[in-house]
Amino acid sequence: MLKSLSVVFPAFNEEANIRAVVEDAHQTVPKLAPTFEIIVVNDGSKDRTGETCDRLAEELSNVRVVHHPRNRGYGAALKSGITLARHELIFFTDADGQFDLNEVGALLEEADAYDIVAGYRARRQDPPHRLLFAWGWNILVRLVLGIRIRDIDCAFKVFNRRVFDKVQINSVGAMVNTEIFAQVSRLRMTVKEVPVSHFPRRHGKPTGGNLAVILKAFRELIRMRRKMYTVAAVIRRVRRLEARQESCDKSILSKPASAQKTLVRRRRWAR
Repeated sequence: MLKSLSVVFPAFNEEANIRAVVEDAHQTVPKLAPTFEIIVVNDGSKDRTGETCDRLAEELSNVRVVHHPRNRGYGAALKSGITLARHELIFFTDADGQFDLNEVGALLEEADAYDIVAGYRARRQDPPHRLLFAWGWNILVRLVLGIRIRDIDCAFKVFNRRVFDKVQINSVGAMVNTEIFAQVSRLRMTVKEVPVSHFPRRHGKPTGGNLAVILKAFRELIRMRRKMYTVAAVIRRVRRLEARQESCDKSILSKPASAQKTLVRRRRWAR
């Protein structure tokens, strides 16, 4: 049975691409999910992206626009879109026109059996320096956080809505995918990876290879690692205390009734 679908487009300075991408989605998505919505998050664009988005919302049904007054980052834009999403499945992709939206169908086919269906770029069409950085980043994330996702930052993913009942987005920048999958891994949610096509960017400039964005991602990765260590230490301590409590309870139950009462009173006084 076809489920309802929310499509989220984070967009920053995409005036040359946004109309074509949203119009393509408006034509393609109804064939895949008759009940749908398209949410465009204009993340403080300095060009005419916001104006174009507002016109699209007037011209096309089921299109909603969110405006950030200033650029808050990719993660913040994604969070805004997901928070507003109303349907059973949430799909997000970039507004740069580098993906074929017809391939969303392949992800939707797997969505009943998995919590998340993640696309990976079968042949990534980006400049060499971005390919090198992406390769290094995937290895680093695997080593530091133990996340084994083939193409973690591929912006072509479908989530069952229930995922975000437990997964919280705090990252405001490019670390958002890593943050999501770190939590998904800890919660033992199911993930299916599907190859998707990728095309060269035809208009505009990507921000993912910006040095400031890269440095910010590294800082967030270090903070996330520290946080995971802290959470893991707390969990281990709680489990040790629970095991000790269980051992004490068994010890008390193995003794005569009169001795049990004495031991229980002593434990109460100790508290």
